[in-house]
Amino acid sequence: MASLARARAVARTTAPPHALRVFFSNKYIYAQIVRAGDGHVVASASSIERAHASSRRAPAGDSSSEGESRARASTSDKRAASIVGERLGERARALAIDVVRWVRPHGARYTGKNAALMDGLQHKGIGLS
Repeated sequence: MASLARARAVARTTAPPHALRVFFSNKYIYAQIVRAGDGHVVASASSIERAHASSRRAPAGDSSSEGESRARASTSDKRAASIVGERLGERARALAIDVVRWVRPHGARYTGKNAALMDGLQHKGIGLS
């Protein structure tokens, strides 16, 4: 029993001091980097931000219909998740955060939007543990 307590204590000391929280709603994507000790949010990014609107325009070669639907790309697809991950990575690098811990909630798989967001983080130099 003592060895289990010692293993947990070692795991707490070797774990990165920051954790990643991600939430996907039907319309938007939200991501936060939280200080593990007290739960304080140190950096965040979402697809609802004004700065996100300029970078999510549909590409010129997109086969969508003309007009308004071409100018308004989705705020909850893989491309939006990648942009959110890159923005969060930029903000984390500005705060000298190198590694974050992401625990897969309820068996979430590393595919689709999750993978796009994590790849965006890693593209900006933030490691995952």
